[in-house]
Amino acid sequence: DRTSMYLGYTLENERTDFGMRNAQGSEGNLDAGLKTRLADSASIYVEERLQHGSASTGLTHSAGISFAPNEKWTLGFNTDIGTLEDSQTGAETERTAAGVQVALHSGGWRLTSGFEYRNDDVEQQDLTRSERNTWLFRNNLKFQLNPSSRLFGKLNIAESESSSGAFFDGGYTEAVFGYAIRPVSNDRLNAMVKYTYFYNVPTTGQVGGQNLAAEFIQKSHIAAIDATYDVTPNLTIGGKYAYRLGQVSVDRVDPTFFDNTANLYVLRGDYRFRENWEMLVEARLLDMPDLNESKSGALAAVSRYLGDHVKLGLGYNFTDFSDDLTDLSFDDQGLFLNITGSL
Repeated sequence: DRTSMYLGYTLENERTDFGMRNAQGSEGNLDAGLKTRLADSASIYVEERLQHGSASTGLTHSAGISFAPNEKWTLGFNTDIGTLEDSQTGAETERTAAGVQVALHSGGWRLTSGFEYRNDDVEQQDLTRSERNTWLFRNNLKFQLNPSSRLFGKLNIAESESSSGAFFDGGYTEAVFGYAIRPVSNDRLNAMVKYTYFYNVPTTGQVGGQNLAAEFIQKSHIAAIDATYDVTPNLTIGGKYAYRLGQVSVDRVDPTFFDNTANLYVLRGDYRFRENWEMLVEARLLDMPDLNESKSGALAAVSRYLGDHVKLGLGYNFTDFSDDLTDLSFDDQGLFLNITGSL
């Protein structure tokens, strides 16, 4: 009764942005593993992960342990070792990775942190080899000030270094700090203010949705305020305003940054009808004064509540921009599936 075995398969069949710039088709993962509880405070797992697809194929061996020495602390360790083969060129990548996770909760505080390291020994087309070392730090913080409000934040830092030279390196920093409120005495109101610092230097091997190299170097400061109010039990209105003070460079060797500020305005309405259905309509405007350009449009969705804790929705974004101002891709138009859960 302390051991469980699992088998799962995941297929992403409509993505075109995997690995190679000319990659097309599907990408799948088959996971098989075993997890056992050694004691009330410790458990271990072993897992085999078989990957196939138009970008790469290979087998990865994974193992990990989680340990909870007391009610406040949780520790975790994991490792991945495997070989991937490029589906286009046949070049092999020997991958070794390891990670440590720590979680602490005490009173109104909850802090989770993780450190991950990965080494990729990559075979080049001329049969020479290069190495890429990647470090990732992940941190999340929540603090409940009182029953009506809380503070939250996160800090994610990644550095990727290639033995081929600094031109092939990459870096990523995302820092978020925010405040959310929902008064207990008047829970019709939900409001949140958030500040985000975003810095991204994509590696030369990264590609986007159009199979083009992700060449933009981005530095952005983003402030946002988001609020909704329940006018009646069935009708909720809300809005969002966000401002981006950003800079972008298209040159990696000699970066020359140009301003890329933006204002985002969103007005929304939610209407609940019948017993378990809900309709959402948003009007959106994105103003980019440095480019002398603005975009406007709408977003609509219909959702159904599945029980008391899950909501499943299907919608369509009629605009090509996201309400996330760190996203510069302008490829967000189309259908989307939304799943919301609550405790």
